Amino acid sequence: MLALSLFFMFSLHVGLTLIALAGVPVLLTTSLIFHKKVSPEFEICDENEGKLSAMAQENLTGVRVVRAFGRERYERDRFEDQNEYYTSKWVRLAKVMSRYWSSSDVLSGTEVLLVVVFGAVFTLRGEITAGEYVTFISYNSMLVWPVRMLGRMISEMSKAGVSVERIAYIMNSPVE
Repeated sequence: MLALSLFFMFSLHVGLTLIALAGVPVLLTTSLIFHKKVSPEFEICDENEGKLSAMAQENLTGVRVVRAFGRERYERDRFEDQNEYYTSKWVRLAKVMSRYWSSSDVLSGTEVLLVVVFGAVFTLRGEITAGEYVTFISYNSMLVWPVRMLGRMISEMSKAGVSVERIAYIMNSPVE
């Protein structure tokens, strides 16, 4: 879809296509930087989720022992501390992701705005017809939204990559 839209965009107006493509390298670069920054954060969140789950499982399976030694308050406080730490890590990660996604949306919107403005100027100058202008905007939307979604896919790949690494670690551990 990207290749076809670029082909048709170049066939309609080269200058407007170059304007449309100006933001793509910036968006791809920020996506890669985001991926490198967010992967360790996902790993920290994933590890702390495991700690929280293990703590809950230990307390549920050993509830009689905890009660016998009167450690309910201690175990609840310990769980709440771990839960607050885990929550704070996810909130921090959500802030990073929201900054990235919002900046990516602004960049994509700016690219669309530039195409609309310059396309209108080229149409008024007579370089392209009104029909070609509308067609170009349609092809531009076929270009912008997949590139924009690429950033969101990179985020999901970061999350999946951390999960795959953890599964590989468990699968490659020596049998006890």
